[in-house]
Amino acid sequence: MYNKGLFHSWVPKPVMLLLIVLIAALYCGISGIYTTNITYITGSTGAMTEYYLWANYAYAIGLGTVMPLIVRIKARFRTKELLVTSLTMCGVLFIIQGTSYQPFIIIACSYLIGVFKMIGMMEVVLPLMMLLSTGGNRGIFYSIYYSALLVITQLSGYYVAKISHLYNWQISYMYIAMICFVGAMICIIFQHNQRFMRKVPFIYIDWISVLLFNTTFMILAYILAFGKQQAWFESETIGYAALSFFILLFVFVVRQQLIRRPFLPLNAFKKNNVRHGTIMLLCLGMYLATATIQNIFAVGILGYNPETNASLNLLLIPGLVSAAIVCYKWFKNEIPLRMLVFSGFSAFLMYSIMMYLSMSTTFSYSMWYLPMFFKGYGMGVIFVATWYYTLDKLDLASMLGLIGFAILWRTFIAVGIFSATYSWVQYQFQIQSLNNLAVYLDDAMLLRAGSGISLPLVQLNGVLSATKLIYGYINIAGIGVLLYVLFHHYGRIRTLKTRVYINKLGTLMMSKKDKESIEKQLPDHI
Repeated sequence: MYNKGLFHSWVPKPVMLLLIVLIAALYCGISGIYTTNITYITGSTGAMTEYYLWANYAYAIGLGTVMPLIVRIKARFRTKELLVTSLTMCGVLFIIQGTSYQPFIIIACSYLIGVFKMIGMMEVVLPLMMLLSTGGNRGIFYSIYYSALLVITQLSGYYVAKISHLYNWQISYMYIAMICFVGAMICIIFQHNQRFMRKVPFIYIDWISVLLFNTTFMILAYILAFGKQQAWFESETIGYAALSFFILLFVFVVRQQLIRRPFLPLNAFKKNNVRHGTIMLLCLGMYLATATIQNIFAVGILGYNPETNASLNLLLIPGLVSAAIVCYKWFKNEIPLRMLVFSGFSAFLMYSIMMYLSMSTTFSYSMWYLPMFFKGYGMGVIFVATWYYTLDKLDLASMLGLIGFAILWRTFIAVGIFSATYSWVQYQFQIQSLNNLAVYLDDAMLLRAGSGISLPLVQLNGVLSATKLIYGYINIAGIGVLLYVLFHHYGRIRTLKTRVYINKLGTLMMSKKDKESIEKQLPDHI
């Protein structure tokens, strides 16, 4: 006997809905590494920050690995087995992380947390999708789900930083482990033990492709995490890692084209919306990576501690809520996507312009409210709109495989590329700014009593100048992004160049190829 629900029949339906929401919220708050308390982990373990940045990328790789396999996993195991095992393993891995001082163990645990989180999370996301997708409208579901996900992510990051500040970072991980164990107990009590569908063994899974996928992107994660620390390609290690990445990526792509059931369906990239959606997610990464230079400004210039710096993420919540309302109304009324995407990137541009104009040591905490509102609104809108557009009109197999890659692209690759670029460029601009300021200094001036020259203040001005310069270049790039999203067609019918001619009988003729092209782009109801 099969049961497509999650809970026993004796559980009241309102309680079922409450439990689904609570378990989904628990999964939304789980992360392999919390970037808000990396400062505390680095100070406690004595390891470089780059190791924990690598762990953060490994977590995203773990999330992306599971998605193409999720149907096979769901057919092999019971829903109760998946949820209880997922939450229990996440709790155990958090305990291991909280009691370890070895960065490689933390990296491995972060990857596994990503794997087990996605296995369990899909069990509650699918019922929520059925409940929230009114009339099959996925946009309504994305508007609610992604906004809630982003809000819970900001809250969990802040409270982890707060507990780490009050006690230590190990205590925060123990609290998260206890919450995972409580969630597992709830699943044991209220969930039924029946199967969702007929049991199917693990067949037709190309494990070699899974291994290539993980190895390839873990190498890329290493390059992006340690590139600046090892002076990029001046380091032999980075050079060999880059060569290995390109070789393995080539082997992986060739294998996906040769085997019958590929792990990542590359045919999906032939679709126009997938290609342009990938570009838009890259543009989203350009703005999400501004957290790197924002942290330099908040911590290095304004002197915020990690808890205060993490509290800035809470200022994103009003913008995220506003984005959720706008997206919900937009998709409910089935308005074309163009201006929704344009409004999201416009909000991001407003954020970067305001930060460019606010580079000063007198920047007060209340001055963060408006730019962070714009950033939150842009984040919420672009997460929802681009995800909806990228995955539109895909079959189930292609969609699941593409979701795994899209998670990597949005969370790890796009953000990692721009974060590494900003970090390196900021350092180069800082050196250039200090060289420019040094023109006005000489030994006689520095050694003169009462000269009033403060070298730390000179360095501070160099950092401010470099940070402002980066925001300036982001503003210029942001104008280009707005032009791109404004003139993109978003799958609507475009003007076609057709070959029309008149035959000997005087009949107007059109080529068969052009006629088929037009028919494909016409709406079905015409």
